[in-house]
Amino acid sequence: MTSESRPSESPAELPEGLEPYRQTDVFTETSLPAGLRKDHCTKPGVWGLIQVAEGRLRYCVTDLRRVGIDLVLTPESRPGVVEPTILHHVVPLGTVRFHVQFYRQIPEAAPLCRYEELATRENRLRGNTAGTEPQD
Repeated sequence: MTSESRPSESPAELPEGLEPYRQTDVFTETSLPAGLRKDHCTKPGVWGLIQVAEGRLRYCVTDLRRVGIDLVLTPESRPGVVEPTILHHVVPLGTVRFHVQFYRQIPEAAPLCRYEELATRENRLRGNTAGTEPQD
């Protein structure tokens, strides 16, 4: 394996610039879907946080692009960070309750075109009937 193709470390935290957009139901050792017990991944751009409310959950990152991870998540531990497109699975260790919160990039606001900026400024001035400077 060359240095360029060596697996890298998985992040311990979400990167900046993400916003939550969806959350799973609470899973237990009996309600956990079979698909989450075997290797699976999120779509490109979708991050996840596995948050354990009760019990213990093994979180394994098995993707060859990352150094393998085998963590036991608990209510007291940090959440498990799920990277986009990286293979992973979970294994309940007895009674457990957990959910996954999904995150994606915060969309950037579209910049105003020159005419929109001028119209916005003019509307502020027209709305200023007291003769004072417009407030931002």
